[in-house]
Amino acid sequence: MADPIAHPTDPQSLISAPAHARAEIVATLMATRGKPNSTLVGAAIGTGMAAQAACRGGADFILALNAGRLRSMGAPSIFSLLALRNSNDFVLDFAQSEILPLAKVPVFFGGSAFDPRCSIETELERIAEAGFGAIANFPTAIFLDGRFRTDIERAGLGFQRELDMLRAAQKRGMATLAYVRTAAEAQQAAHAGVDIINLNLGWNVGGTVGSRSGLSLAQAAEYAKIVFRQIRGISEETLCLLEGGPIVSPDQMYEVSAVSKADGYIGGSTIDRVPLEASMEQITSAFKSVGTLQKRIDELERQLEHVQREYAIVGRSPAIQQIKQRIEKLAASPLAVLITGELGTGKKLLARAIHEAARRPGSKLISASTADSSGESLFGSAPSEGGRRMLGLLAYQPKATLLIENVECLCVDAQERLIEVIETGVYRRLGDNDRGRFEGRLILTSARPLTELGSGGQIIASLESRLSPGHVFLPNLRDRLEDLPLLAEHFLQELRKDRRSRKLSVDHSAYRVLMTYGWPENIRELRSVLETAAIRCEGDWIKAEHLPPLGGADAPQPHPADEREWILNALQRHRFRRGETARYLGISRKTLYNKMRAYSFPLQTRGEDFE
Repeated sequence: MADPIAHPTDPQSLISAPAHARAEIVATLMATRGKPNSTLVGAAIGTGMAAQAACRGGADFILALNAGRLRSMGAPSIFSLLALRNSNDFVLDFAQSEILPLAKVPVFFGGSAFDPRCSIETELERIAEAGFGAIANFPTAIFLDGRFRTDIERAGLGFQRELDMLRAAQKRGMATLAYVRTAAEAQQAAHAGVDIINLNLGWNVGGTVGSRSGLSLAQAAEYAKIVFRQIRGISEETLCLLEGGPIVSPDQMYEVSAVSKADGYIGGSTIDRVPLEASMEQITSAFKSVGTLQKRIDELERQLEHVQREYAIVGRSPAIQQIKQRIEKLAASPLAVLITGELGTGKKLLARAIHEAARRPGSKLISASTADSSGESLFGSAPSEGGRRMLGLLAYQPKATLLIENVECLCVDAQERLIEVIETGVYRRLGDNDRGRFEGRLILTSARPLTELGSGGQIIASLESRLSPGHVFLPNLRDRLEDLPLLAEHFLQELRKDRRSRKLSVDHSAYRVLMTYGWPENIRELRSVLETAAIRCEGDWIKAEHLPPLGGADAPQPHPADEREWILNALQRHRFRRGETARYLGISRKTLYNKMRAYSFPLQTRGEDFE
């Protein structure tokens, strides 16, 4: 099929203007007016692209205006009033070739009546033959004022001539739309029997070249209400529309329309220029700023890496980010801290991070053993007969940060003494209850969750209550696998520093194995695996074959709950070719076959034909 734009003069591609065009157009617009919660919207534009977009957006009709074309050329709408060229020829040139073939709704031709050399009848003949069934008076004298407007009207080339053009168009069966600005002009248009009267509130104020408006939204609404009441007093069938001035958004249009009882709205600058300016500015700025944004991202990543090195807490997962935010808050607080998490999650590292962030002068981080459940090593003991008294860490290091691991191992008496230290800073020595003052910080750890410690009777309720405000939970590695690549890189960097070894990186084949393993021993196990792989690797890349058996099996296994999805994803990646899938997963074909059968996967597939 031929492109209608390529043959704009092809009669098959043009909309004709028969004698009943006016009746059809008006009936269509009146039907929309009669629908509940419906607003007529006209788009005053100047390009085929704008016409297509407006139709897709639901415009009820289109106005092809010289102002729309000038806006697309970068000029403000007010330039449409200047004698830059023959306006009707200008509009015919683009509207006939671009807008008529593409518009799916009625198109009003913006007709000029200014030129005294042109007969109104001759101009209407040309417009109708071009395929237009509707016309509007644009450019219009209503935007002129003062002596110039008076002289234009006296010469017979002003608003009255425009009404004559609209009356003549109606006799030809064309629908008509009159631009007006004053109540007097609106009444004259209503008496002329114009189908649509568009109350223009002035040039739009939006965008970079918008004009100033002397009307507020409230003033515009009240003024339009008065004008529309006068129009309907003359003709109930006339459609009353709004345009311009302070209205630059749908919300503002609704506000003014609701008060004035307008039938609809015409958007010119607000539909093509204002959104286009904003959109092009934002998109261009986005493309332009990519380089700057990348530099900023790089800078932020360097800052993040600095924080990671400072606190030795590696990761960017949401859970780790929250923990990093809490480090500073806990460091500045005197609260006792309880760190819980499975074995190997890094509880000691977090304790050190909190201690270092506190920057307490002269303070050391001292580990306190709970092998003695009585807490004698913490609180000290009175001298036995003929013996010497024993100083506890609270007395020996009164300003240190004491790290008490596995707090649940302390007996009830020791836990009660610990509460006294947390609440008052005073400790009691075992045996004689001799008292001393501790001015340092307590950090406690446990491999059990806080709720389990309390409900299971591992620690007394009062201690659980005192430790709850400063509680930090370290998640398992399997629950934050997005941090695994960062952790792997961190451990390999440490290996290079400690052993002056070559630079090593983890290959994607190894990452596939590492990311599907359950990591029961968490970060500690990951470090051990990478250290072993680094010894086995002779090149610069740690691959899957360099990894030691994980979990005591010949191949790494995913978390049990995820195994079905793990296998299905691998089969789909390799189009159900069992050999390739088994190699990808690091398991034998027999093992894969058994798992496929267990999970009711299809065993005979087309993929097998290519193995």
